[in-house]
Formats: sequence, C-alpha cells, structure tokens
Amino acid sequence: MKRDGFRKTLARKLLKKYSRLRVAIFKGIFSDNKPTLNNTKIVQPTQFVGDGRISADRVRLGYFPSPGLLNGSGYIEARDKNSVVEINESTTINNSFIIIADKSSIYIGKRCLIGPDFFVTDSDFHGLSIEDRSNGNYDCAPVKIDDDVFIGHGVKVMKGVHIGQGAVIGSGSVVVNDIEAFTINAGVPAKKLRDLPTGRYIKGNDAPTKMHNNP
Repeated sequence: MKRDGFRKTLARKLLKKYSRLRVAIFKGIFSDNKPTLNNTKIVQPTQFVGDGRISADRVRLGYFPSPGLLNGSGYIEARDKNSVVEINESTTINNSFIIIADKSSIYIGKRCLIGPDFFVTDSDFHGLSIEDRSNGNYDCAPVKIDDDVFIGHGVKVMKGVHIGQGAVIGSGSVVVNDIEAFTINAGVPAKKLRDLPTGRYIKGNDAPTKMHNNP
C-alpha cells in the first residue's frame, strides 16, 4: 500500500512537471501573440496566435484531472489586427479547446464552466458558393457568451451567436442561433428544452469554481 501511494505521488509530480514544460514551450516558442493574462492559470499547453488582442482575467485554461490533458492542447487565435478574444474572471475552460476570432470578436463572460473539446468562432472561413470558397469572401460576426453559462462536452458555437446569462448548453450541441438567458438547450442545431429556474441559480461570488472531470 505504501509503495502504491509513493507511485501515485511520484506520477502526479512528474505529470505536473511535464505539463509545466509543455505549457512553457507552447507559450514561449509556438505562440506569436503576446496575450494579456491577469492571474490566469494555464493547466493545458495553449497556443496564442494572431495579430489581434487576446486577454484572460483570472481564468483557468485546461483542467486536471480530465481527459485530453496529456495528448491535447488549447488554441486561441485573434487573427486580424482588429480582432479580439476576451475571457473574463473565474471562467474555467476544460481541455482541447479552440477559440478563433477571425475579423471581429469573441467575448466570454464571468464564472462560465466550459467542457472539453469546445469550439467557438466568429467566422465562416469560406464562402458557400464555389467561386467564394477560396477568395476570402465570407462572413464574420461577433460571439458573446454572458456570465454564468454552463457548456458541456464537445459543443460548437458558431458566428454571430449570443448566449444569455446562466444558460446551459448540452454536450455535443451546435449553437447557430441566440440562446435565451436561464434556459437549457441541446441538439444539432441547439434548441431550447426548458427554462432554468433562476431562483436555484448561484450568482456572484458564491458561484462554483470547481468543475468535474467531464462537465
């Protein structure tokens, strides 16, 4: 039993050192953007890319223990010089996330819990017609995720979407339309299932800060 305990302790220490090394390499070598990170904890290696502005205020990027920590990475891009990615305080984003602001902005509010394999973008990247698929003629629109939003595993949020405060998005959903505040939504495309009673919802400084392995 003592030997098993020693092995677990050693494994955890090695994992932390390995993760810290990868985080440093991704941020210092693989990234070409200098983000503004105010007391932000980078648990999973994250690449910061682009000519725009990236900011994270008291945010957790990546999570341990949770799937994808060792074999995945995070990716945040503010592609154009005028594009913006802003993530606000006490928000946690689980492992293997992709956030791309192409020509406008992506705003994520306070106290959001976001599951692994999250994807959000403000862009179509390519037009639908054959002649527009490779000529740079495509649409972009800002994305806004309000405070206290809970997003499950493998959710995709597409351009122009506004997710209201306290909303819940079920795992595997694709969000293409605005989401009402304090509602539960799921599906492809995501649709409202029911209202979420606001009286049960914890707000402000009492909001939970810990997520389970696979929200």
